[in-house]
Amino acid sequence: MKTSTKANLALAAFLTVCLVPFVGMLLLPEGEAAANQALSPAPQVFLEDGRFNTAVLDEVTDYVADHFAFRQEMITAGAVLDAAVFHVSAEEDVVLGREDWLFYRETLAGYLRTDPLREQQLFGAARTLALLQEYAESRGAAFYVTVAPNKASLYPEYLPYVGTPLAGEDDIDRLVPYLEAQGVPYIDLFAPFRETEEVLYYRTDSHWNTRGAALAHDAIIAALNKTDQALFFGGTYHPGEPWLGDLYEMLYPTGTQTEADAEFDRAFSFSYVRPIRSPEDQFIQTENPDRSGSLLMFRDSFGNLLHSFLADAYGEAAFSRAMPYTMSLLDQTGADTVVIEIVERNLDWLATEAPIFPAPERTLNGVPPQGEAAARITAADDGLLEGYVRMEGRLTGPVDQESPIYVQLGDALYEACPAGAAGEGTPFTLYVPAEGAQGAAEILYQSGGQLYAAGADLAQAN
Repeated sequence: MKTSTKANLALAAFLTVCLVPFVGMLLLPEGEAAANQALSPAPQVFLEDGRFNTAVLDEVTDYVADHFAFRQEMITAGAVLDAAVFHVSAEEDVVLGREDWLFYRETLAGYLRTDPLREQQLFGAARTLALLQEYAESRGAAFYVTVAPNKASLYPEYLPYVGTPLAGEDDIDRLVPYLEAQGVPYIDLFAPFRETEEVLYYRTDSHWNTRGAALAHDAIIAALNKTDQALFFGGTYHPGEPWLGDLYEMLYPTGTQTEADAEFDRAFSFSYVRPIRSPEDQFIQTENPDRSGSLLMFRDSFGNLLHSFLADAYGEAAFSRAMPYTMSLLDQTGADTVVIEIVERNLDWLATEAPIFPAPERTLNGVPPQGEAAARITAADDGLLEGYVRMEGRLTGPVDQESPIYVQLGDALYEACPAGAAGEGTPFTLYVPAEGAQGAAEILYQSGGQLYAAGADLAQAN
């Protein structure tokens, strides 16, 4: 065979292989996204207002890159090869650990203590939670906070070498004294998990397993003094449905390797008020005629397994994944207990994602002098709390790290949550009645332990 013929055949074969994924897009059903992956939407030639979409070619490129046939299979094959030959992860968010363990890369900063929360953020988180506690207690509900440990915090021996942790304390250990100072009840999950030799997190997932969820339930129930609910962790169990880890699925989209899980012999007796699509639902309500009390839990993905155990403990329970926390749910549910559960890696959210509830009114004796701090503040009707507008601001200059923040609007004085978007200075956020959110505002703060005032024009956000 002539060299030119061989070359033409090789070129034809190469082009055929290249065309297979694109032809497959037309002939094969579209595959689903893996784990937390978000696929690019179909490109639009015209925008909603009828104008030509000048970014359509970029959108076509992104769409084809995410949707061509056999994409997931190719990604999986490449990831397997990288892991087997080079022992590196093909997915930037996943870390290959020892003995086939996988870790979420985002948790490494916490383990290494390379990006600790600032003292103002720790105080801001604790004070904001204290204001939520005040709101809950004003409606007759008890209030608690608990933190789900990062997998790397409990099982660092399975991490690859990622560096030596810097000296100091973890953010959760630094936050607890602030919570205690503010009188916020904290339910410690780190101690019971560390005291248990059994591995209670999935090897290939970022979360605790069913046994781990049971232990978390037992610790929470004990702290709540819920005496009509028996503990789960010490009960008998049998093999449950095999578990496909979220980190494994991110790394190997078409992989089928699962790991063992447990199912307790004691059956749950609760039922869902409305059918759920999955434990990932934003809002879940349950009822249990065999139990008493009512629970409102603000939770994250660690509540996917945990919520069933707690639903079994209460006559009525509601579980919300809303962030920021929407406290109007307490008025809607009439719960007698509020629990906030958040994973360790997201502790900064407590300082940056200000909750949605009416700011408490305060009284002031005397007139504080003008201070040196500069203030700016904006108001916007975000529609999240009927009859109220959201006010956001920031103080720059000499402000104490543990300063409460007050906003004077006319004759009304409100305390703001010392929380908001990360950045220079001290953020604050509050919801105030719409009729009072106009004109000039005065911000009160502490500097050197003394109360000062800073004037600010109230701008309306677009």
